[in-house]
Amino acid sequence: MGLFDKFKKKNYVSNNIFLEFTRICKPSDELVKPTEEELNQFKDILPLELLNFWKEYGFGNYGNGIIKVINPLDYMGSLYEWFGKEDFSKIPILVTGFGDIFYYRKLSEEDEDICLLDIHYRKIRVCSYSLKDFFQSYIVDKGNHDKVLKKELFEQARGVKGNLEAKDIYFFVPSLILGGKESADSIDKGNANVHQSLLFKLGN
Repeated sequence: MGLFDKFKKKNYVSNNIFLEFTRICKPSDELVKPTEEELNQFKDILPLELLNFWKEYGFGNYGNGIIKVINPLDYMGSLYEWFGKEDFSKIPILVTGFGDIFYYRKLSEEDEDICLLDIHYRKIRVCSYSLKDFFQSYIVDKGNHDKVLKKELFEQARGVKGNLEAKDIYFFVPSLILGGKESADSIDKGNANVHQSLLFKLGN
């Protein structure tokens, strides 16, 4: 196998990680590609497979916004506000249609995981122990779409409030921490960063 063939095979394997994800969560027609400067900022922090995915597809809504592939720079402030400090070992990579944040952690040279910050119930959980497992298994699992991404409620929200813009999310009014309910009658939509910060402040 020649050098060019090895390069093609490596890139195919890299892109193959995301095939099921892009099949189930169809990419929006309005995705934004990262700049070279943005890619360079994360080349030593995030897996190459994810950076290549950004280059091929871009940032924005997937699956009508049930999940967003994000520019980490747009959400690092929100994530670090919740943690009470800047921690560059934690990098936000996805946001759900309801504003919860998936973030990547590089634990060692060999170890990594992807965690979820649930802003409504104020919980953190480890979702997967590799980027590959996360995109090939966790985020495409029907049970996780139903429970974690709240698919049924998300579709109800779309019917009532319309589609989400790239930086918007659905949220509950009143918020769950103030006694609100997870129901279509209690949903509004607005800027993700603003609501993520608001929910943090309400609980402190």
